[in-house]
Amino acid sequence: MPPGGCDDQGETGIRPIRLRPGPGQVDHALDTGKVRDVRCTNCNSALGKLRDDPDAMRRAIAYLEGNVWKPILEAPGVYQLPS
Repeated sequence: MPPGGCDDQGETGIRPIRLRPGPGQVDHALDTGKVRDVRCTNCNSALGKLRDDPDAMRRAIAYLEGNVWKPILEAPGVYQLPS
């Protein structure tokens, strides 16, 4: 980590998720607690709220792109996700 703090901005000064410079927050894996890197507060919060689940992130992206999916009710309380 650089002197005076940590960052993941590399030589460009840009953070890798939102592609903007900004202050950082320590990001850790929820399952192991291992520190992964430093992210901006908003990106770190988003990853945490989606529980580090790549499938949840893909569904969020699909939603933002206008590809809304709806689960198919198979039986009361039993849903099938569309493929």
